[in-house]
Amino acid sequence: MDTSLKVNNDWSIPVWHGDAIFPRTEFPFHAVWGYTLLMLTNTVEKHKPPGDLYVVQQVDLDAYKEDGAVLLNSVFDESWIAELRQSADRALNQSENYFHRQRVWENDKTCREYCLNSAAVSLAAAFLESAKVNLLYDQVFSKSVGDPATPWHNDLPYWPVRNGSALTVWLALDPINFDSGPLEFIAGSHSWDKLYQPFTTVSDGSVERPYKGTEDAFEPLPNFDAERDQHRILCWEMEPGDVLIFDSMIVHGARANSSPAVRRGYAVRYTGDGMTYYSAGEINKIITNPHLQDGQVLDSDQYPVIHLAI
Repeated sequence: MDTSLKVNNDWSIPVWHGDAIFPRTEFPFHAVWGYTLLMLTNTVEKHKPPGDLYVVQQVDLDAYKEDGAVLLNSVFDESWIAELRQSADRALNQSENYFHRQRVWENDKTCREYCLNSAAVSLAAAFLESAKVNLLYDQVFSKSVGDPATPWHNDLPYWPVRNGSALTVWLALDPINFDSGPLEFIAGSHSWDKLYQPFTTVSDGSVERPYKGTEDAFEPLPNFDAERDQHRILCWEMEPGDVLIFDSMIVHGARANSSPAVRRGYAVRYTGDGMTYYSAGEINKIITNPHLQDGQVLDSDQYPVIHLAI
């Protein structure tokens, strides 16, 4: 079987997933074939993407660089969505806290397959423009009917990593309209180079208080709602299978769910070249790694390398 997809582009990578190293495959940043060449194995034969080729347009890469977030339509098919909904519901049943359904992949076969072996990996490599990609962690989100807005924040202050790039691949598991709690982003805020004050939350995701002892380490969180007319706000309606790619530094939140339906999403956090461990960032205790020290590369059982260009 010819495993290569050749295009007029000088950028080529081998794809490394789990315990297998696949043949070198040539593709540009904007081409993702199948589910990251795992059509070569039996593990994801049932998850076939439309046309076996998902192409990220150059305009999407440019928008991500400029804005810090971009919407990709119809990336994952219904077979993925059906199984991930079941996984998400299992995670939701295990914790009522909005931010505590994390590291699900470690105990859920479908989530593990998605995080390590799906198109999400190639999308992360493409948008990070990275030779190496590590899985940081995954997280299930749900906004129940009547849940309040998720406050503005950026993600990196909560993560024990620094010195490199990171992003989130956020998959819609339900139809999301402007009334059901869609994510909102302040376009371009990823380039402000500001780490905003992290906060603890109550179970529905609304602010409880700032993390104690961190006030001097971060920028005070402005009242972005009062400044909405000063910024370009990105907000998209989504269908199941649509994906948001967004930078770890972009300021974002989510609207309240005033619709009659629950809104579920599945987020996977990936890191790129240069990222190292940062113990002063051990704010989210669920995702800290006791086996790493400051400045060490992330490569570990908890943060596995899932893509590597040789």
